[in-house]
Amino acid sequence: MTALPEICQLYRPVGLREMVLILEADSRAFPPRLPEQPFFYPVLTPEYAHQIARDWNTRDARSGFAGFVTEFVVDATYAASFEKHTVGASVHSELWIPADDLDQFNQHIQGHIEINAAYYGAGYKGLKHRLQDIYADEMFVMLYKTAQSSGQDFFGELTLNRNAILLNFNYWLERDFSHDMTDEQKTQFLKLLAHVNYKCEATRVAMNSGVMRLRLI
Repeated sequence: MTALPEICQLYRPVGLREMVLILEADSRAFPPRLPEQPFFYPVLTPEYAHQIARDWNTRDARSGFAGFVTEFVVDATYAASFEKHTVGASVHSELWIPADDLDQFNQHIQGHIEINAAYYGAGYKGLKHRLQDIYADEMFVMLYKTAQSSGQDFFGELTLNRNAILLNFNYWLERDFSHDMTDEQKTQFLKLLAHVNYKCEATRVAMNSGVMRLRLI
């Protein structure tokens, strides 16, 4: 007899604001639903999560023109207590969690909610710097120049803008900063950012493909 799995792998595509709230909860809980959102919809396949994040969130202003695929696990027995729905093709499967049950659902998440992938639309600006009136593109150049001039100031910026750096990271991988640095300088600086501020899971670090799986420590 085949043993039943003890955990259930789930995914959820989220926009920029929801991703920030997840990080502020130490990557261990999803934020409460809004009054007009009676259900929380984690999905059962990565294909479905990537499709929503890539094709919908990146075009949605309320999502900040960004889609993040999160992944997490809950115990399988608890997950099985919720209705499973398929909307469209077989890969479009999701659980319907009543909004009132989300707090309890969060308590069944095992470990951290991780970022599996990030997608960015043409309107993406990123999070604003905590003290300056600059966004993702200007922030990257500022961080690079600060690192060249003052290690102390650089580490201060990392602490101040930790969430912005994490959520901009894959965006920076794709951007052209040739007016401010060479491609090699950009690559080495991105590696420095990843090394000093975040734990990178080696199984999914792929600097050349624009994919980097990161989790806050």
